Amino acid sequence: NPNKTLIADAFTYQTNQSDVFTGGDCYTGPRFAIDAIAAGKQAAISIHRYVQPGQSLVNGRDRREYVAINKDNFDFQGYDRIPRESVKTHYKTTGKEAFSDARPTFSEAQMKKETSRCLGCGATVIDEYMCVGCGQCTTKCKFDAISLVRTYNSGGASYEELKPLVVKNIIKRQGRILVKNVKNAFAREE
Repeated sequence: NPNKTLIADAFTYQTNQSDVFTGGDCYTGPRFAIDAIAAGKQAAISIHRYVQPGQSLVNGRDRREYVAINKDNFDFQGYDRIPRESVKTHYKTTGKEAFSDARPTFSEAQMKKETSRCLGCGATVIDEYMCVGCGQCTTKCKFDAISLVRTYNSGGASYEELKPLVVKNIIKRQGRILVKNVKNAFAREE
């Protein structure tokens, strides 16, 4: 190979010698470490499958090929307002049908309606009090539907300033809880 790398299958990392596998910089040349680690993992999976009798190197593996969704072909009108389909449960207590499954399935028309609904991709609701802003959700979403945006310009507090801020917030919270408990106590008495 001109760039002094090994020639191998791009998916299984198996070379032209069936018992030799490659991965990382040996296959791609110098790149990012994370790419080398990912290729090494895929090569290790191939090696594991190779040494197990009767295993296929390709069946049941994700090729991780990204195909962009053509948004021009979708009708997004009303996706968030389409109600869920439901089926009625019919319970029989006597006769032969008493032991049959009381949970019916969707009809074909109901199934088509239900599957045409948007299942929530991109319609995320994030609890701002639970989110720590790590960005993990943005990397896990396969459709790039989540993005983090700073809504106000503020900086973090230094460690020395942190303790007084935390204590101040604890006191405020305890005060609010106390006021709420007192209000609830007076409301019960009335």
